[in-house]
Amino acid sequence: MDATDVRKRFAGVQPLFIDGKGVPASEGKALEIINPADGSALAQVAAAGGEDIDRAVRAARRAFGDPAWRKMSAAKRGQLLWAIADRLDKRTEEIGIIESLNNGKTLREGRGDVPPSSDIFRYYAGFTTKLHGETIPVDGNYLCYTLREPVGVCGLIVPWNYPLLIACWKIAPALAAGNTVVLKPSEYTPLTALVLAEICKQVGVPDGVVNVVPGYGDPAGEALARHPDVDKISFTGSIRTARRLLHASADTNLKKLTLELGGKSPLVILDDGDVDAAVKSCFWGIFANKGEVCSQSSRVIAHRKVKDQFVEKLAEKARP
Repeated sequence: MDATDVRKRFAGVQPLFIDGKGVPASEGKALEIINPADGSALAQVAAAGGEDIDRAVRAARRAFGDPAWRKMSAAKRGQLLWAIADRLDKRTEEIGIIESLNNGKTLREGRGDVPPSSDIFRYYAGFTTKLHGETIPVDGNYLCYTLREPVGVCGLIVPWNYPLLIACWKIAPALAAGNTVVLKPSEYTPLTALVLAEICKQVGVPDGVVNVVPGYGDPAGEALARHPDVDKISFTGSIRTARRLLHASADTNLKKLTLELGGKSPLVILDDGDVDAAVKSCFWGIFANKGEVCSQSSRVIAHRKVKDQFVEKLAEKARP
């Protein structure tokens, strides 16, 4: 598979994935998906608006109460998650190429994102049968017990740096706990999210449990954040957007929030450290995945005794 094959694979405007099927965007708008390595057009994907988000949330809410999902045994949910992992592994080459062309990361990194994505589903496949509450003794001849229950409809918003991997980080635990999801991938990198939705359908995940709605932060992300029938938002991205999500939650139904935001992670080199090892760690810590990593080592704090040696070696390694 190459860029030509990917263009054929995604020929025409790719639909949104709502309630188990592909549907066009209600306003007929589309995202132009670009290969950032050369600026060429790769595909077109339907751009979700507020009405589409509402359709997806309503589908997720219906599926959450549907016995096909709500009454499904924990063991069966685990089998579905394991089956998703198997499908990801079987399609590693295809998915790796799509990720590389859509995101601009190297083919090695694109392929490399698939095994940890399938590992996530296998981890949570084992977790489905281990969501235990607690039994608590209280005064008198009584026991109190806690019961862990799914939160409901989860809105998942993921960025462009690890499109598949971060989507799996969010979808796998949500499904393991019995929730339903509406995933909004980045408007720049939605292709592998649509492949993942296809895989969920193929292995038998009930319709409406997983919905994928590519679109811009405004209106799609905004509509998801403010929808009164969304119980939780999980977001990876900027602090500025996180502030808007906090406001949206406060202004509507006080939905639960999980926010993973960019850091300013330091690499600390002491005077007795291995300078060569530090140079290698720093190099990959800032340049891996094109430097698009939330936890990249974007600051270096080096002891004065090794600073000059470290800077010289790092500059040499980074020189073309």
